[in-house]
Amino acid sequence: MAARAIQFFTPGVPQVYYVGALAGANDYESLKNNTDSHAINRHNYSINEIDKEINREVVKRLFKLIRFRNKYPSFNGEFKVLNCTKDKVRLSWQNDDKRCTLFIDLNTNKSIIDYINEDGNNIQYLI
Repeated sequence: MAARAIQFFTPGVPQVYYVGALAGANDYESLKNNTDSHAINRHNYSINEIDKEINREVVKRLFKLIRFRNKYPSFNGEFKVLNCTKDKVRLSWQNDDKRCTLFIDLNTNKSIIDYINEDGNNIQYLI
């Protein structure tokens, strides 16, 4: 989640393959039967597998992060890398009165998003 948070907080349009969106693992079995080395991360999910995967907690958290990135207005504003130490990351976006900051401790991977909600309240949530 820390790596995905960095991806979604940097400028540009984040790209996520379907296996990544489902927090999938390497498909070693597919690699055995395929000459294409990319097969390892190109698992073909069945409908039942997708139904199961989207209910995993990590996938729900990733979808919440994706929705936040797509809808929160500060991402249409100014991006900054804030002062931090070598083992911490602080990325920030601001657009008028809306702002959000991502804080990641690279030693623990603890990742927190701090933002202003629709009511003007400061909210923090652990991703």
